[in-house]
Amino acid sequence: MKKLLSLVVLVCILLALGGCEKYTSSYQAIGLVRSNNSHSCEVSFLSLEGQLVYKLKKSESGEGDIGFSVSVEEGEVAVYYDIYDVKQELVRVTAGGSVTDRGGYIEGGHTVYIIIEAAEGTHGRVSVELD
Repeated sequence: MKKLLSLVVLVCILLALGGCEKYTSSYQAIGLVRSNNSHSCEVSFLSLEGQLVYKLKKSESGEGDIGFSVSVEEGEVAVYYDIYDVKQELVRVTAGGSVTDRGGYIEGGHTVYIIIEAAEGTHGRVSVELD
């Protein structure tokens, strides 16, 4: 009986741990508008503090890069991407800044985590697209 109970507890723990995502969103926001699909995401906000995470997937065909546009009136916003279990900074924008560019490298068929981290960001917008 003891072995059976131990086995049931072990299976429950493994199932609970297996369902966890690599990154989780944790944020406080005012006026947050989010949209995303399998290959792009967009966020605009009046106020944002914390981390937003999106899970995107590059189509099977070929390789590409990440197109992004980031702006923030006050505070700071950093955008990272994670592919192959390595978190890399894509762009960092501080108060009054705006950047539109391309970067990163993505092979087709891979999942890409987009991590948006804001420190007291106000009146901002982030747009990311896998190409």
